[in-house]
Amino acid sequence: MKKLLILGAGEMQLPIIEKAKSLGVYTIVADMNASAVGMQYADRALVVSTMDLDMLKQYALELDIDGILTTSDAPVNIVASISEEFGLPAMSSNVASICTNKYLQRKLFRENQILTPSFYLCNQSTELSSFCDFPYVVKPVDSSASRGVQLVNGMEELRKAFENAMLYSRHHQVLIEDFIVGREFSVETFTQNNETSIVAITEKMVIGEKQGYFVEDTHIEPARISEQEYKLIADTVLNAIKLIGLDNCPSHTEVKLNDTGAYIIEIACRLGGDYITSDLVPLSTGVDMLGNLINCSLGMPIDIVHKYHKCSAIQFLNTLNYERCVNFVKSSYSLAVVRYDIKPYSDAVIMSSLDRLGYIILQTDTMGKMEEILRMIK
Repeated sequence: MKKLLILGAGEMQLPIIEKAKSLGVYTIVADMNASAVGMQYADRALVVSTMDLDMLKQYALELDIDGILTTSDAPVNIVASISEEFGLPAMSSNVASICTNKYLQRKLFRENQILTPSFYLCNQSTELSSFCDFPYVVKPVDSSASRGVQLVNGMEELRKAFENAMLYSRHHQVLIEDFIVGREFSVETFTQNNETSIVAITEKMVIGEKQGYFVEDTHIEPARISEQEYKLIADTVLNAIKLIGLDNCPSHTEVKLNDTGAYIIEIACRLGGDYITSDLVPLSTGVDMLGNLINCSLGMPIDIVHKYHKCSAIQFLNTLNYERCVNFVKSSYSLAVVRYDIKPYSDAVIMSSLDRLGYIILQTDTMGKMEEILRMIK
């Protein structure tokens, strides 16, 4: 039986743990929280921080693992380091460093003529008064889930956003970058043996921009784009992946598209979160992204051939649509609902994905039907 070390046992890691169990893989799950939901599903639960490289290396040696993976950003560097030391398939340490540091990505893309927002690397000593060409986007160089990310339109907002972003940066560095106007997408890929395949392009909508936040509110697959737009996005992302040197791992790339081109906002060398790869990609294409990640991490062939062509979406609950969404899941239209999670109502401002009030995952045979449902609940 293959032994797989999974870093992280929270709610977002539970699907990969359950998938590994269903495939007959011996699952070793590490999390510093002994009560994390995924720990109870593990064949072996390790109460250790997913960032404790020395301890995890010791466990990897003692337990003679066949592979290691994570679905979170922070432990990616740990996965790469252990994989390199034990000869396991995963991204390299250099790739992991680039994909977990927004500054390194921006610098690499700018030097190689890949469209990306203009940016400025800042620390606590940066003189903010020199920034006057608003609006800007302020973000930590090494955070995720929109934590610490804010759009600012004036100096007072900039100073407050800067201090907030600094709180979320492990390296105590912040990017101040130009705001790119455009439609938003994410691109899900797998690279194995230096061959990259685009599995899906997801259309994304956000809420909170007027308040300065970028919280993803709706994801739709397949993205409603033309063949020309698909080719532009695909070519840009594939060039960026080749430039970084990704291999033996998935990637999740965020893109903004406007009349001047496709801008790379960020590339992560992991599966896309927010239920994109655990739910939406399988529902729209039949491709098992979680199973592929497990196989890839164990050095086994992946299967990214589309089994069918359907439509899927996730609508997150917020203060404006909460009542409509609750009523919807009780209606006859709920036949399109794959699953949902509704949290108690709160009128708190949604500043990151952690503040959302639940979700509804949908699947339909046609985009017209999907659009009809989304109009009802958005």
